[in-house]
Amino acid sequence: MTDRGRAEAAAALVAGRGQRRFASAELNLVGLALVICGVALVVSAAADLTGGASDAAVLLGIGIGSAVSGLVLRSRFPLPERITPRSSLRTAAAALGAMIAVSTVVYLATGAIDGLQSASIESTSGFTTTALSVIGDPELQPRGVLFWRASTQWIGGFTALATIIAVLPFLGVSGPADPQTRLPTGVSHLTSGHVRRLLGRYALLYLILSLVGALVFLIGGMGPFDATTYAFTTISTGGFANHDGSFSRFDSELLEWMGVLGMALGGLSLSVVWSALRGHTQRVFGARELWAYAGLLVGSTAVIAVVQSPGDGLRENLRLSAFTATSAVSSTGHWVTDWSSFEPGLQMMLVLLIGIGAMSGSVGGGFRIVRAMALFSFLWRELVTQLQPRLVRSVRVGPEVVSEPMATRILGYQALYVGTAAAGFLGLAAAGTDVVTALSGSVSALATYGPALGELGVGEPVSALGGGAMAVLGFLMFAGRIELYPLLDGLVWILFAPLRRVRRASFSWAPSLRSPARRRSGT
Repeated sequence: MTDRGRAEAAAALVAGRGQRRFASAELNLVGLALVICGVALVVSAAADLTGGASDAAVLLGIGIGSAVSGLVLRSRFPLPERITPRSSLRTAAAALGAMIAVSTVVYLATGAIDGLQSASIESTSGFTTTALSVIGDPELQPRGVLFWRASTQWIGGFTALATIIAVLPFLGVSGPADPQTRLPTGVSHLTSGHVRRLLGRYALLYLILSLVGALVFLIGGMGPFDATTYAFTTISTGGFANHDGSFSRFDSELLEWMGVLGMALGGLSLSVVWSALRGHTQRVFGARELWAYAGLLVGSTAVIAVVQSPGDGLRENLRLSAFTATSAVSSTGHWVTDWSSFEPGLQMMLVLLIGIGAMSGSVGGGFRIVRAMALFSFLWRELVTQLQPRLVRSVRVGPEVVSEPMATRILGYQALYVGTAAAGFLGLAAAGTDVVTALSGSVSALATYGPALGELGVGEPVSALGGGAMAVLGFLMFAGRIELYPLLDGLVWILFAPLRRVRRASFSWAPSLRSPARRRSGT
């Protein structure tokens, strides 16, 4: 250890009053995740008191234990001054994994779900904001469990947003972004004031949208409990429901249109919402991704209404079409009609829309519209270049020029995204599902949407597919929510760590392979 390292260790020891304190971004933010889960569990216990209090003590006990554990981790392991991109990747995956573990314990301890795998899949669906559930009839569950179930998606929505703001820009894979959220790539500023201000701003905006959503649903006719939980799972683009029929359970035109508005807001970039609230209309209407998002919503609604006509009469037809299209584009998963009964062409269109996903900077999932726009511009540029080799043409998203390194990274991400979906398709097919279920289920789970075609139709419990298929879907949901790279980094580290240890051991037993200068220095 160098003199500087000894001094830092001594200072950490003094600051910890006799206890060693080592800087660790992973453990510090895992602690924060545990504290957040603890608070949500305490609130869930309070909600359970309003409906019979069958699980209030269990929820409260796990909540206190989670919060205390998180506080201990944060006190023992402070954030380092600088965080590397690789460390930020591991932090995102570790925090999400810790929250899933806590939720798994909750479902098992309350008896809401039997079996470790089923409980972990339900937890993964929650924190990845995916509308896949092992619970056949949610109405049979106590209020505390239902509130916790909705809270997992609400927490997961902001966790995804935090990953987009604080992790992906350092890798240069987030795509062209609003200038307010663009950060230098390659160097982590996770502890910088700029990122903290952004996270604080969007956390407040996310909370306000959720409260407004709950108030709107309450005015629309829902009870206070349903209004709160449906707001959580709508603004977060999660899709969990307290009733077997999702929004169709209420049989209310007003609530369904409110659901359309809530899902559309969930798939909207929060930077656009923030700019609109501040009166920056030029920035809002100049965002080409916003126009593309609106075009997908309106266009797909019109196509469904004309081709399928899912309702009786123009008004119902338009409402059901808009709800289905908005749910798909925003990757929410709420439903009012079974789109697996649509024409095959419409089914494939909806699967494609689910795969493209919502706007960048939103809590929605999928490949992201801005990446799709940049990819299309890149492919168009390559086609034109083949026809006119001397023509110099830039990759653009609207007026913004996409740099060549950024375009290359987006192309690489697209290859990784498609490759992961293909691997999921093969995994689901190997687990015994039919081709339609495997293809649509892989895309839907990776885009964190949920329902699909075949055996994964709306309202169908995923547990019916068996353990192998559930494992594949769990992997896809986790990968899609953390934008692939953190999980890929972890897998590479796990696969190649033994090889690195073998290589280090080999070199330690072969000093003759080292250079004379290294042998003299003892390294």
